[in-house]
Amino acid sequence: MDQKKPKKEKRRVWLIVLLCILGLLVLAVSAAGLYYNTLLERLDLVSSSQSETEYQGPAESIVPIISDDVERIESGNKAEGEVYADKRIMNVLLIGSDLRLPNTQDRGRGDVTMLVSLNKETGEVKLISFERGIMVECPGVGIDLLTHSFSYGGAEVTTDIIADYFLLDIAGYAHVDFDSFSAIVDAIGGVDIELDVMEAWALKKPDAGVYHMDGADALAYCRLRSIDSNWGRIARQRKTVQAMIDRVSTMSLPEINELTKVVLPLVHTNLTKTEITTILINAPKFLGAHAEQMAVPDHNDQNCDFQYESERLRLFIYGKDKYDES
Repeated sequence: MDQKKPKKEKRRVWLIVLLCILGLLVLAVSAAGLYYNTLLERLDLVSSSQSETEYQGPAESIVPIISDDVERIESGNKAEGEVYADKRIMNVLLIGSDLRLPNTQDRGRGDVTMLVSLNKETGEVKLISFERGIMVECPGVGIDLLTHSFSYGGAEVTTDIIADYFLLDIAGYAHVDFDSFSAIVDAIGGVDIELDVMEAWALKKPDAGVYHMDGADALAYCRLRSIDSNWGRIARQRKTVQAMIDRVSTMSLPEINELTKVVLPLVHTNLTKTEITTILINAPKFLGAHAEQMAVPDHNDQNCDFQYESERLRLFIYGKDKYDES
């Protein structure tokens, strides 16, 4: 009897230890879940019942003011065919809007329209800029500039137009305005951008070279187009996004945690919580990635052939053309 008691005591001790470990695991999972929900609550999430797509109508004072400085890119019919999708790849449309006109119902214009393609398996990142002067049909308005589509229907209309015209599988959008963009760059501690001679001259820098830019400087760099063309401008926008990826990849986990407190409330998105979770889980793969880049339409092309561009996009994003059935 004396020998059996110690065995029973050992079993009891191990059972208590096991229960304690399980309890700690439950607490840890619960705490992680609460923390994650807190992160999501910081985002400006748009549900399907909060659609931005209700047509406002063009404010008469808006279109004439902003049409003169945008080079129109003539276009034809939408691309025809099936939308190609790959479960390993998630496409998110980044939309950067300019400032609203005071005392109007103006939403601002879609100054930046850039598709970010994320390969969850390989960690590859691809950036595709859409030239803002592409002529498209805006619901309730008619044929107009792509940049104006945001004014008429918000980020959802712009996203739907890009998906529809180019046969793209787009999970959703992430939208920030000029002020939010500047605040995000400041929150990550600025970005390092290499300027050429003309860029340095335009931004009143003493010479070409690498400059550490705060939010205001980065915004000025992204908007610069007087020295070349809008293709140069959208290339600078992609270069800035790459610099932001590079900067965040150097941050520690505590720094990134603090960063979310500032950045997430500034991002307006219709991505679902599941889609956001997928991005966050795979985020370590994307940080530090050197993104492949392209522009639509092709460099300095004053016409946009949607059929051609949709096939070029499919090949760029997925490595497959429309004839590749494998």
